Amino acid sequence: MQESSRIAAGRRKAVRAKRAVALAAAGSFLAVLGLARATHPGSAAAGSGSTLSPPTALVRQTQAGSSLSSGTIAPSTSSSQPQVQTSTS
Repeated sequence: MQESSRIAAGRRKAVRAKRAVALAAAGSFLAVLGLARATHPGSAAAGSGSTLSPPTALVRQTQAGSSLSSGTIAPSTSSSQPQVQTSTS
C-alpha cells in the first residue's frame, strides 16, 4: 500500500507544478499584454496631450504678410509627339 500512496503523492505534486506553471504563464502573458498596450505609439495614453505644429518657416512667412503662390499644372506646349529610339545589339 505504500507504493500507491507514493504514486498518488507524486501525481498531486505534478498537478500542483502544472497549475503553478500555467498560472505563471498566464500572468506573464497579461503583464506583457499590458505593457504592449501602454507603450504602443497609437494608444490613447501615449498620444494624449500631443499636438502637431506647423513648420516654423511657413509660420514666419505667413506672419510676414507674404502670400504663398499656387502653381498650375499644364500640358506641354510642344506640339510634336515624343520620339522613342530603340536599338538591339
